[in-house]
Amino acid sequence: MKRIVRKFLKFLSIAIVVCLLLVATHHAPRRSPVVKENMQGIWLTHAATAFLHHTTFLDEVLHNLSLSGYERIYFSVYGLKGTLYPTSHSYTHFLLRPPLTNPLKAAVQESRRQGLKPFAWFEYGMMLNPGNAIVEKHPDWLLKTAKGETVENGNVWLDPANPKVQEYILGHIDDILKVKGLEGIQLDDHWAVPQIFGSNNQRHALTNLTQKVYSHIKAKNPQLVVSVSPNPYNFAVSKYNQDWLWWVEQGIVDEIVLQIYRPTPEAVIASLSNSGIGTAADYVPVGVGISATWNVIPFSLDTVQKQVAAVKQEGYGYSIFSWEYLVLRRLAQFF
Repeated sequence: MKRIVRKFLKFLSIAIVVCLLLVATHHAPRRSPVVKENMQGIWLTHAATAFLHHTTFLDEVLHNLSLSGYERIYFSVYGLKGTLYPTSHSYTHFLLRPPLTNPLKAAVQESRRQGLKPFAWFEYGMMLNPGNAIVEKHPDWLLKTAKGETVENGNVWLDPANPKVQEYILGHIDDILKVKGLEGIQLDDHWAVPQIFGSNNQRHALTNLTQKVYSHIKAKNPQLVVSVSPNPYNFAVSKYNQDWLWWVEQGIVDEIVLQIYRPTPEAVIASLSNSGIGTAADYVPVGVGISATWNVIPFSLDTVQKQVAAVKQEGYGYSIFSWEYLVLRRLAQFF
């Protein structure tokens, strides 16, 4: 009996190893580049991408996104507390980083295999968690209010005028650009400075840093797209000193994906009317960021699909935030 058990366990062990090898070495079929008149993208947070790397399902997900008509994907490379992708300028949590691989390089290569355009998404921009290693090491890099406070809405913000901050940002970008095959870099709505830290001077400082980032990226590779995913213009300027229309008009931005995170298609269209997207479209390709997160009511994929249809009816492309929420919503329909 013991010999039978040992043989069974040996067979089971071999079967498990073979299955793991098959999963690890499997690659979804290659697809030709997806060509769209308007952008059709999706954001992947670093948590979702880490899960897909560890489970070796990234190629299958990208393959299915390509089959579904998406033509670009934004991979988060910069977060509040760290990032999935290792650089010499940013902390990487050991639980997120897959062993024996460069996850960004793998993600970019697989995106290209599936005909998708991969972007490195600098999620959170100038904003950091107070517990971030950079904050603890360089408190002098932080903005302060007139009262000397550094925390705003639970987070701290880097000073765009500080030469060391600029060196840090550009160095981080340099490390990311070592990965070949990227379509571009995306800065988001947190590439900003809250008004509580000042207005005009901070607005100029952020614009000057954006100019430096744009010139730096173009010097490395003129073909790389510099994308920004801001909030509607009036809100972005009045709350966060993010004068993104000026950046567009000055030619230091190549693409705008305007975040219109609203609960209904009607609210999305209403928000577009005075958002600045029409002006931006005269200069650069534009699209609308649509939320698939939990605050979209009613809780239904149909709601997101109706927002997509409404945006397309207006003649704009779109990107959805984010892939994992779409999956969770789909799963929630079965419970």
